[in-house]
Amino acid sequence: MAEAETLQQRNARIVLDMWQGVIREGSREAVLRYIHPDYVQHAVNLPSGREQLLHLTDLIRNPPEGFVPPATKHLVRTVAQDDTVVVIWHQDQPDPARPGQTYPGHAFDMYRLEDGLIVEHWDDTRKWARSWAEEQSGERS
Repeated sequence: MAEAETLQQRNARIVLDMWQGVIREGSREAVLRYIHPDYVQHAVNLPSGREQLLHLTDLIRNPPEGFVPPATKHLVRTVAQDDTVVVIWHQDQPDPARPGQTYPGHAFDMYRLEDGLIVEHWDDTRKWARSWAEEQSGERS
């Protein structure tokens, strides 16, 4: 008989499945499956709301000319406690002392879930030259 999944295991699986579907594949269906309609975004590069993530998937699938997305994140560790999941990633970071070069660094994303849906997100928040919302609308800062 298979062992039942704990709440922490389920929440970690939901977050990783969401990451694969939304961020790596740009799937609108994944947004609807994993993200609560009243999603709260605590990062500076994307406003709150599930609609904003739907726009993000459009950008992932069809990036505007000249848009440089952030470096790919590679999973290091997932930590889950109650309704919260923290995902730690390895990600090459732009080197401010050597323009055009990177250094190995780490990033994190933290999510809070309710009833199997992601309702809040925090990250290490590095402000981009242009946010996802600006890329979507064509606005300039």
